[in-house]
Amino acid sequence: MPRRSRQALEAAVAAAAGPAARAQACYDLALFHDNNSREAEAIPLYREALRLGLPTPVAAEARAWLASSLMKTGGPDDAMRHAGEARRRTSDAALLAFLDGLDRRIRRRMGLAAGLSRGART
Repeated sequence: MPRRSRQALEAAVAAAAGPAARAQACYDLALFHDNNSREAEAIPLYREALRLGLPTPVAAEARAWLASSLMKTGGPDDAMRHAGEARRRTSDAALLAFLDGLDRRIRRRMGLAAGLSRGART
């Protein structure tokens, strides 16, 4: 896919005719934000794209990237849920490898958060 500007991607969302086109446009804009370290802006767009219905392979990717964004923005439980759903919906080796690494990072972050909580009580 050729590189597109934020303005062009936002216009594509606004002009999308029908749920499938809007889902893809939301996903494309979410990826743009995610790839530019704006995970908080990407999250609602991933959610909207999934709600509208992406094709299965794209939906698995969207869930994986959503999980990654959630982990980075402090939502590890939700991240684990979406990562698990992505894993159930794909057989793509590269995506599964990404999900393995993401799972480890989420678990480390959850362990760190649990350790900090325990430490704060003592």
